[in-house]
Amino acid sequence: MHKYGDCSFCGGEVKDEKVELDYRYQGDLFVFQNVPAGVCQQCGEKYLTAKVAKEIERLIQKKEKWDRTISVPVNVLPEKIGRGLGMLRA
Repeated sequence: MHKYGDCSFCGGEVKDEKVELDYRYQGDLFVFQNVPAGVCQQCGEKYLTAKVAKEIERLIQKKEKWDRTISVPVNVLPEKIGRGLGMLRA
């Protein structure tokens, strides 16, 4: 069990949980399941220990067979949708 301290974004309590993590690296999307992380109970921000982050990067760079592959739909919105609407936060 790791002591994370309070959330640096909202000050909420951060507790150990196992999470699913989407990780983008060099234009590719990798999904990791059962990742030990600290999760803010108030805003949901996720925190990884250095050990976990290094293992994720090692697995990506190793380029060996993954447990499974999923298909992810991708769509690009036309530029005209954003014109005149101002900036919206995602």
